[in-house]
Amino acid sequence: MAKEDLIEYITTVLEEANLEFDWLIQWNKRQHGIEIYFTLFVETDSSEVIEDVEGTVSENDIIEFEDGIVFYDPTKSKIELEDYLIGIPFDSKKGIEKGLIEAVAKYLRIVVTEGHADLMDFATDPTIESFEMNWDQQAFLGTIETLKETGRYDATLVSYPKY
Repeated sequence: MAKEDLIEYITTVLEEANLEFDWLIQWNKRQHGIEIYFTLFVETDSSEVIEDVEGTVSENDIIEFEDGIVFYDPTKSKIELEDYLIGIPFDSKKGIEKGLIEAVAKYLRIVVTEGHADLMDFATDPTIESFEMNWDQQAFLGTIETLKETGRYDATLVSYPKY
């Protein structure tokens, strides 16, 4: 049986999590990174004008918001971390612990659920001037710690994919 690589493992974990949002995994081979993009949709009041950070005005009753996280090798990547909600470093030669991937999936569910509620508030309340997703690193580390304390953190390494 072939060894499962990082992309396959992330896909399995996200599928098993039954997340209530659209997501997509992309392998950025050149930058030694694996990106997880997620998309949120909310309905708006058609009388409200909503503009994104690039100045694009929403022309319909649904806002689509996309963000992403990236797993990257800091020794090989030149990734612009400000383009992502969070960047999670790892060693592409050694791999990454399965428990870390599982913690990301668990915490991502929380972040996106809260983000979706905040986006709905932003879309319907004209007094809220801006929206952005929030990744609380301390809360994420707490998720990892809880998994470890309850014996549910898998320290088995999963390897970076081969070209």
